[in-house]
Amino acid sequence: MDKLIFTVSGFWYFFLVVLIFLSLTKNKVALRNAFLFIASIFFYSQTSGWFVLLLLFSTLADYVIGWIMHNSKGVSRKLLLILSILINLGLLGFFKYAYFFASASADLFGTTWEAVVPGAQWLNDNLGTSIRVKDIILPVGISFYTFQTLSYSIDLFKKKIKPIKSILDFGFYVTFFPQLVAGPIVRAVEFIPQLHKPYDISNKEFKHAIWWILAGLTKKIVFADYIATNLVDKVFELPSSYSGFEVILALYGYSLQVFADFSGYSDIAIGVALLMGFRLPINFRSPYKARNVGEFWQRWHISLSTWLRDYLYIPMGGNRNATLFTSIFAFSLVLFASIALKSESTFLIGTGILLLSYGFSFMFPAWSRTAATSMNLFATMVIGGLWHGASWNFILWGALNGLGLMTFKFCKDLLPWSKIEAWWARAIGVILTFNFITITRIWFRSGSFSGEDDVYGEHDVLTEWFTANDLVNQILYNFNLNTVLDVISTNSIVLAVMGLGFTLHMVPENLSTRFIDRFTNLHTMTIWTITCVLAVILWLVGSSDPQPFIYFQF
Repeated sequence: MDKLIFTVSGFWYFFLVVLIFLSLTKNKVALRNAFLFIASIFFYSQTSGWFVLLLLFSTLADYVIGWIMHNSKGVSRKLLLILSILINLGLLGFFKYAYFFASASADLFGTTWEAVVPGAQWLNDNLGTSIRVKDIILPVGISFYTFQTLSYSIDLFKKKIKPIKSILDFGFYVTFFPQLVAGPIVRAVEFIPQLHKPYDISNKEFKHAIWWILAGLTKKIVFADYIATNLVDKVFELPSSYSGFEVILALYGYSLQVFADFSGYSDIAIGVALLMGFRLPINFRSPYKARNVGEFWQRWHISLSTWLRDYLYIPMGGNRNATLFTSIFAFSLVLFASIALKSESTFLIGTGILLLSYGFSFMFPAWSRTAATSMNLFATMVIGGLWHGASWNFILWGALNGLGLMTFKFCKDLLPWSKIEAWWARAIGVILTFNFITITRIWFRSGSFSGEDDVYGEHDVLTEWFTANDLVNQILYNFNLNTVLDVISTNSIVLAVMGLGFTLHMVPENLSTRFIDRFTNLHTMTIWTITCVLAVILWLVGSSDPQPFIYFQF
């Protein structure tokens, strides 16, 4: 059977069976939830094989810990929360970051990769085994469902929610298949109330769900996959073979590709969930219309941005003060820089600067609060970058966005266009923000892979790093203006697709809302006709080998 991803026919046969069963059990909530839990487990097993056992273990652990925590008080309650955090982050850390940290520590301290896995070195030496960190396979979607279960434990600890009574209901919440492997990240406080409601969807909501699905499939097949195949992948695979101008075009293409790919998945997930009677949060709001970096992150991958804000940035001190975590992060940053540069002097100088900063904080409290806010903001973005993958490039990408947020925070009152609502002022902000975000994606794309086989492969940190360097080098030293017209002529179709994609993205919100409203007011037969025609078109223009969604690897 083909893997059950949204762009293969197998998924839609599977979904048809799900809808038929739901139509028979729409008023039997417990039976419906149990069925959807089983269906979701089957869905994940088709994507990740035996890693479904890891998902079940994580689900069972947080369910049991949640109930014990609910009936506990004081220190025991805190220890149970810590246990949940350790289990979830421990699994995530092992499967996603073991190779990265083992490789980094081997470079810095001269250890072996196996040393990071308890007992692995002893087993290899004494039993003749060959346990290798670089052979650890990354389970699809582990970053998403880990954050989802963490939000449940934390909200339960804060008494924002009550524990879910049924293990099947809880399993359904964790494993709900439309958003399981690539989001949106759904919080328990948003989803749990829907668990106990019978199936209910209006005719207009049904049509809106169809719109979400058609829009998402169009984004993925027409824009994301076409641009990737015909421009982006070729340039990033061997950047030194292309001029700086072609690299710039590929970067712009990648900005559209990653948006169309990821928001396309979110759109389909929202539509599929809505057809089953469940409402998922919006994950994107035209991010390339943002006037500044702060606004961009309020519009992009909203479920992750708000998760990091509420469960990381605010607890670590936010814009109030420094905490122990702030200090630990600052020291870790110095240590990471030392590892990356392989320099002991960097570690000594960085540590000295930190100690000096702590001295200043006692002398100038106002400066201390500003510095703490900046460090907390920077830490959130770096950790957000690391969440995407085990690569120095992801860390650098997160750091650049952190610096962008800090710079805007300090300079927003000095930028004349930031306070003016005229179209030209907004245009300046949008253009500058988009180009900043696009340039930072040199490191994001160099740390990512688009091929399905590469998702399960190892990350070669040096290769990723030098790929990014090659891109920058081509832009700075080999732009080659003489070939601009030839490049445009050769890539005319893909550039036209990009132009159409950006144009649609920049359509004013009130206009797009009116268009969607008209669509949802069409007769049902008209909706089905449009769906069938568009399905045929997408099948004809789509690749014979469906491309995996970019965020499956995260």
